[in-house]
Amino acid sequence: MYYFVNEYLYPMNSGIEHAEFKRLSLFKSMGVPAKLVTREYAPQLHRTMEKFGLQSNDVVNMFDFFQGAVNRETKKALIKDAHINPTYEIDPDSSISKVYRANLLNNRVIFMGGTFGQLDTREYFDKYQNFIKAEMWDWRGFKSSVKYYDADRKVIRDEYLDVDGNVVIEASYGGEDTSQADMTFIKLVNYKGQDYFFGNIDELYAFFLNELDKSETPGQNTFIADRPLTTYKPVLNIDSSSRKYIFMPMIQTDQKYSLALGQLNDIYTYAFDKNNIEKLSGIIVATKEQQEDVAEHIEKKIGVATPVLTLPAATVDGVQKPTAEKQNQIIFVGRLGNDKGIIRMIETFKEIHNHESDMKFLVYGYGPAEKDAKQKAKDLGIDDVVEFKGYQIDLSDAYSASKLFITPTPVDIEPLALTEAASYGLPLVAFNIAYGPSEIIRDGWNGLLFKDGETKEMAEGIVALLRDSDRMAEYSENAKKTAKKFSNGEVAKDWQKTIVK
Repeated sequence: MYYFVNEYLYPMNSGIEHAEFKRLSLFKSMGVPAKLVTREYAPQLHRTMEKFGLQSNDVVNMFDFFQGAVNRETKKALIKDAHINPTYEIDPDSSISKVYRANLLNNRVIFMGGTFGQLDTREYFDKYQNFIKAEMWDWRGFKSSVKYYDADRKVIRDEYLDVDGNVVIEASYGGEDTSQADMTFIKLVNYKGQDYFFGNIDELYAFFLNELDKSETPGQNTFIADRPLTTYKPVLNIDSSSRKYIFMPMIQTDQKYSLALGQLNDIYTYAFDKNNIEKLSGIIVATKEQQEDVAEHIEKKIGVATPVLTLPAATVDGVQKPTAEKQNQIIFVGRLGNDKGIIRMIETFKEIHNHESDMKFLVYGYGPAEKDAKQKAKDLGIDDVVEFKGYQIDLSDAYSASKLFITPTPVDIEPLALTEAASYGLPLVAFNIAYGPSEIIRDGWNGLLFKDGETKEMAEGIVALLRDSDRMAEYSENAKKTAKKFSNGEVAKDWQKTIVK
């Protein structure tokens, strides 16, 4: 079994998760068994999976594993499943029903958003109306956890239940924060006839991965740690002969003048320690340029022979058929992080709009820079032609209707949206940054590359391209040829040559 190890799966995800989705689809096309692995407790995980087209057996979650719920069938839990005392009075509501005992609030029953009466949470109040406890239901219809609160409404203890209602995990919090990462005591209850104690969720995750390794073809599995910090250490410490890889989704150093031998990024420090890196079967990067730099770093600064493998993170199903008519619009798809350059993209589009006044700029994505980007568009007087479309899963109409794809990022490793846009025949425009677009975009063939920061030159180049219909058509056809290079069939060959047995 091939396991792609991550921390979470949210309704809105980053490029790491989307790369995993694509890899899972790729492995399915090869007929190779593979699963995503997540750590965080998420009672609506399987609802989220449905949203991304994932099957129930595509994901193994740590809490599901210990709750005996990995292959649990989905059914709806309704208010009757809360077993409310029939002598209590219920004030019904489609979102939150209130339960009273002798005119005192005893419970609040909360239903899952977007459903008709599907049970989410039952909250408990004492006779002084203090909030003391909450029971949470899994999307698949069973009560999965109980949370206990102090007088300040802070979680002090959790209990996680198996599908029969038995406590299988107990957890406590010792500080001010109550995220799962801040658990200070965890007890795995009667697991295979024995109790186990852990100081934090990372220790439990390491134990879980070892148990997962034993559950299917023990010692013959392949683990690929996709998210730095939270997955590298537990994968490296799997105590068996199973193969262990790390995938590097970000640049290995912040010193751009010395990408190979500069100071190592903190997120990679543990994995690149000499005693740890030797445990790896290999390191996976997305581009040949990064492969060369990482290999040089390992050879000259660490002195080991761990192989560095180049495997594209971006894959597509091939050339796509358009699903919408072309509009006068340029598109960007990606995370709106403060490090992604969206503000300078708004400034660049202002220059484009000065010459192409009927052109719109559509921004798909979410992140902390969105508010500032909207304000920048307003300050520049182009907020009526810059549309922030948010996070969307299906972008086929958006790609089909656009004339050009542009990414402003100063730092990225093979932007996934570039290959998606190419599959719809969009000419591609980007800054020529390290490890990013240059292995996808050939300047003057399927798009345009500019020196990082040359926003004025980029705007002028885009305007000239938009006004040259023959060149637009040529770049479009060549973009489709690029998409074939990143098709599942072609990328599968790379995996089969390097990793897949």
